Amino acid sequence: MTLIRRLTHHYVEIQKNPPPLCYAEPKDPSKDMIHWIGWIEGAEETPYTGGKFHLSIDFPSDFPFKPPRIKFVTPIYHPNISTKGIICLDILHSQWSAALTVRTLLISLSSLLNDPNPDHGLNNDALQLYRTNKEKYKEIAKQWTIMHAMNNK
Repeated sequence: MTLIRRLTHHYVEIQKNPPPLCYAEPKDPSKDMIHWIGWIEGAEETPYTGGKFHLSIDFPSDFPFKPPRIKFVTPIYHPNISTKGIICLDILHSQWSAALTVRTLLISLSSLLNDPNPDHGLNNDALQLYRTNKEKYKEIAKQWTIMHAMNNK
């Protein structure tokens, strides 16, 4: 299956069965299937509640054998997401599988957002705070959500 046909298939899958609290689509489906945009909403009862966090998703020419490059465009205070939006998630790196779909990636990112991995991180300040003072971590994450992710819907 060619790259464009495969990405079209992923796009149709998301449209038919949208994942909860997240979405992605090509920036311009009529001209460019390689560059996508997406978003994840913060789940209820998390510091990200009410926030909409935008993503950029770029597919390499050898997708699905190599993972897409996904970055958070919206600033977010999170142990596993750097201040530049780079994501520490094993399935985007060492645990990538060609069987993964864009839909499953979005669900995994949504899960990571709401349940950080305290074993690995890219934002060391957020990681240390998450490990040592969860209440303070939640307070700062909520402030960032209000500042950056609540007025961009």
